Amino acid sequence: MTENPTADSPFGDSPPQDPFQAAKASALKAAEELRAAAAQKASEFRSAAEARAQQIRSSAEQKATDIKEKAGEFKEKAGEFADNTLNEARVRIEDLRTEAEKFAREKPLQALLTAFGIGFLVGAIMRR
Repeated sequence: MTENPTADSPFGDSPPQDPFQAAKASALKAAEELRAAAAQKASEFRSAAEARAQQIRSSAEQKATDIKEKAGEFKEKAGEFADNTLNEARVRIEDLRTEAEKFAREKPLQALLTAFGIGFLVGAIMRR
């Protein structure tokens, strides 16, 4: 009998392998497992990043909607304020016009001299 079992031998199914080939095969298997684990982690990270991005996008859209609503409310209030201010200004102008007419009828010479003085001042200022 021989010491090395052969393919025909009942004690061994394959011829003995080189230890470097076995190490290389083991290293290739470990590298493939590492590559698969890295791909899985990358996929998990991508999924988590996409979920977080969606959350941020949703939050930003909600904030934008809130800001638009507040801006609309502000615009509405500003419009009301402008309308009220314009109405008050119209009332004041009408009162001043009425007073000016009354003054001009009661004291026409003084009103004429006052208008001339104001016109002269405005003309002097505009020349500069």
